[in-house]
Amino acid sequence: MYEMRAEPVTGQGELLWHVISKESTASALCGHPLTSRSLRAPLPDAETMADRYCSPCMTAVSSASQRRPQPRG
Repeated sequence: MYEMRAEPVTGQGELLWHVISKESTASALCGHPLTSRSLRAPLPDAETMADRYCSPCMTAVSSASQRRPQPRG
């Protein structure tokens, strides 16, 4: 199971979203350490901020989902 966390990018007015595993919340899938600034949800004024998604995290999620066996119906 995965969860998204965002960190404000200093001086750029944007949020960078990382993916973390529920089993290990110390760092993102890309290896970026999570800090106390990491957010589970954007700040109230974040509507004016741009959102970006961490490419290495997204690639890791995609690779993991392709390796998992699909349930049979």
